[in-house]
Amino acid sequence: MPCSEVHWKILPAISRELALALEREEVPRSRIASALGATPAAVSQYISGKRGGRKLPKKAVRACKLLAKKIAAGRASPAQMQAETAKIVAIAKKSKLGKMDPCAICMGSG
Repeated sequence: MPCSEVHWKILPAISRELALALEREEVPRSRIASALGATPAAVSQYISGKRGGRKLPKKAVRACKLLAKKIAAGRASPAQMQAETAKIVAIAKKSKLGKMDPCAICMGSG
């Protein structure tokens, strides 16, 4: 299945890192949920470690923290969030976390 690694491993890990970083920025969980397109319950699971348990490479974690600062400051439009998330996915795909993804589309664009 194309992009299975991204769907099942990388995106949940990115959501977890964003949720954690946004909470550190003192963003209310309801706003975090809105920004992530998730429910408040899902945000609680990301923050508690019950969801998104894969470890991202340090460079991707740093990118998540920078994106979280933009979101917290209200300086990230939905289009900017998508573009930044795509960059973070690309970083993660180059790590061992994304090495097993059979998606020729992703592999060709990395």
